[in-house]
Amino acid sequence: MLLADLLDLVLPATCAGCDGPATGPLCEPCRAALAAVRPGRTRPVPEPEGLPPVFALAAYAGSLRRMLIQYKERNRHELAPVLGGLLARVVAASVPAGAGPVTLVPVPATSAAARRRFGDHMDRLALAAAATLRRRGAEVRVEGLLRALPKREDSTELSAAERARAAAHAFAVRGRGRPAGAVILVDDIITTGSTLAASAARLAAAGVRVHRVAVLAATQRAA
Repeated sequence: MLLADLLDLVLPATCAGCDGPATGPLCEPCRAALAAVRPGRTRPVPEPEGLPPVFALAAYAGSLRRMLIQYKERNRHELAPVLGGLLARVVAASVPAGAGPVTLVPVPATSAAARRRFGDHMDRLALAAAATLRRRGAEVRVEGLLRALPKREDSTELSAAERARAAAHAFAVRGRGRPAGAVILVDDIITTGSTLAASAARLAAAGVRVHRVAVLAATQRAA
């Protein structure tokens, strides 16, 4: 019985997308459903000033929402290659034609969140996405140009205006390099867009233009 319990911890027997039986991270129906989704342009309402064009895989709902929760809050790190592959599809759809090399800049987690999740969840996804894109022949690198500052308050209960004010002081820029080609800011979810707009503004102040934003899921909330 102990061996079975240990195997369940190491190799979960349930699908991260629907909680059904699975031999890997996802069951076949969830895998097929996600494979059929096509990334597209999305906009939060209202759209914050300075937000670069945003592309998302799908709405923050259903299997994708459950996968992200399992990955971030249940530490199912075996989902990183799957989610990274999905993020790679969004990046590929977002890159401007003729942009040349691509630099992925992950929106960083705070130190407290990274400790809780045994590492920065977006760093893992950005690296997995870059690896997928390189296998397809793209010239891609990941640059940790942003550093998250300690949060003053929990943003989940804030209004859109309050989130915007908090996001303006949430990040610092590491270094002053100017990547060649297209700079794509990557994150897991877009809600109001305040965090992404603030991240892009911080990078712009350091001389780095963000051309596009690529996220896995898009949701909206009231202002």
